[in-house]
Amino acid sequence: TGLRSPRSPEYIAGLNQYCRGIALSREQMPEAAAVWNEKYFKKVGDLFAEGGIYVVRGKLAEILSRFDLGEGGLVPFPVYKADLETPYPGEFFLLNFGARKNTLVPEASPNVAKFAVDHRTGQQIWKVQEWGEGQVALSPAALDGPDLWVEEVLDNKIFMSDALAQALIAAKLDKDWCLTPCTIVEGGQ
Repeated sequence: TGLRSPRSPEYIAGLNQYCRGIALSREQMPEAAAVWNEKYFKKVGDLFAEGGIYVVRGKLAEILSRFDLGEGGLVPFPVYKADLETPYPGEFFLLNFGARKNTLVPEASPNVAKFAVDHRTGQQIWKVQEWGEGQVALSPAALDGPDLWVEEVLDNKIFMSDALAQALIAAKLDKDWCLTPCTIVEGGQ
């Protein structure tokens, strides 16, 4: 019930913020999780979702902690066994997005199309029609600032620096991220 109920309007508003790369307060996030099926949970990797928010653990959490995540970051997250009292082994963290950039160069991105107009700002929102190397172009400003971000004018996509992507690839933790290289071009924002 209350703010943390996944069905409350406040929680839905928080999820919308999250998807736009706006850092959430701890009160806007799931309070805790429980593992009801340990056999299944042992197969879950270092990235999963709880209440629409990404949860990270293990090597992935360690790698992310070394990078600039903007105003968000890794938030300790209690996970319990089915008795709701015994902590599940390991450390878990909510991945709180907190970085937005406006670096999309639509005229140099062959596979982006107009999607909607943000009613709050009047800004054009774009959608990637099909991902592939070289299909999305960003301005050089993408290379500055946080290593993990959401593009303000692109619908529901997460971006990361090459350094973070290479760290995930080296640790064999890239499969959950569906990494696709973007092109950096002059122009745009």
